[in-house]
Amino acid sequence: ESECAVLLENNGILPLKKDAKILYVGEYAKVPRYQGGGSSHIQCSRVSNAFDVALEKNRSVDYAKAFPADRDLADDGEIKAAVEKAKCADVVVVFAGLPDVIECEGFDRKNMDLPACQNKLIEEILKVNRNVVVVLHNGAPVVHPWRKDVGAVLEMYLGGQGVGEATDMLLYGEANPCGHLAETFPLRVEDTPCYLSFGGDGITTKYDEGIYVGYRYYEKKNMPVAYAF
Repeated sequence: ESECAVLLENNGILPLKKDAKILYVGEYAKVPRYQGGGSSHIQCSRVSNAFDVALEKNRSVDYAKAFPADRDLADDGEIKAAVEKAKCADVVVVFAGLPDVIECEGFDRKNMDLPACQNKLIEEILKVNRNVVVVLHNGAPVVHPWRKDVGAVLEMYLGGQGVGEATDMLLYGEANPCGHLAETFPLRVEDTPCYLSFGGDGITTKYDEGIYVGYRYYEKKNMPVAYAF
């Protein structure tokens, strides 16, 4: 799993120093999203998570839930508690991503945004601590409004049952995030080639972009993107 991860941004903050005081934020640190939703799920013998692995390895890591892993729900009290802890940390690692209610087989996503509660949390933490790493658990591209403000962005996609060990090894430099993107991450949903036709009339959708899908479209238009295929 560690070989599939992609390091999208890094200003030198990664790998984490083993003696640094680290704060893990977001329920995905304890309840990682793995495999994806729907029929892709199997019964795993055991699913690891980054926080428990960090404790097993005697890392100096604390935890704040801040937001749930299964929905977009902002709890001002939990966000405030996470921000207070962030003030005292050397580095804050935010475990963000898309819950099954937003990304799953059987329906289409309505946009390319992360849950609003997650973006709000990252923005609030950046006000008190600029040493922020974002770990992403998602199955498809998302928009990162804070991508140039954080220290690093580690794209884990949807791992398997060993996702916790893999994430820990990548954060602390015991493995190399040598994966490559299999798709282009646009700067915004309006830049996508299907933006004007997606959804159709609710029954039929025409693929008006023809062969200019994904990277072909961005390359043809010489359009800037967040992260290239």
